[in-house]
Amino acid sequence: MNRQQERSARSTRALLDAASELIVDGGFDSLTFAAIGERAGYSRGLVTARFGSKDGLIEALIERIVETWNHRNVLPQTKGRTGLDGVSIVLEAIRAQAERDASGLRVLYALSFEAIGGDQELHSRVAKFHDTMRTDFLTMIRRGKRDGSISAVINPRREAVLILGGLRGIAYQWMLEPDALDVVDALRYLHDTTIDRLASEEQP
Repeated sequence: MNRQQERSARSTRALLDAASELIVDGGFDSLTFAAIGERAGYSRGLVTARFGSKDGLIEALIERIVETWNHRNVLPQTKGRTGLDGVSIVLEAIRAQAERDASGLRVLYALSFEAIGGDQELHSRVAKFHDTMRTDFLTMIRRGKRDGSISAVINPRREAVLILGGLRGIAYQWMLEPDALDVVDALRYLHDTTIDRLASEEQP
């Protein structure tokens, strides 16, 4: 990148960092362009120019936190692996993210719970993300049944819903009482029990 591109990338990171902090500290209602610019040390006009609208900002936040990480970095690791290995890789990556740097997950979960409210664009965007995650798990579980790594009696659609429900249930407890729940341990247990439940009896 040239210097102008470097400055642009640096300012975008700073704005998204500020937006993330505001969401965690004060919820979705605190997410104004003026507040983002002030916290990041830039003008409100730059926030508008960079993202266009609040919907554009939300899109950028979710892309940064989840889709870039999951679909570009984690899911490729599941290619050529058994379906059971794929489920394990994704759940382990989420646990590792919580252990390494939980801030991104906190922002994602805060947005997910805010999406239950009245903002239709946020609701639509988060619902689409959840559907993508369910579909990813569904695809891997079906593959596992075909390759023999996952038990033939497993219902793929129900399991995909259950796995996502486990992730969100842990997230809710963690966000509500962060000092009362060891989120890394809870995610590790979710991983282990899910793999045990799904595994075919023929697994070594």
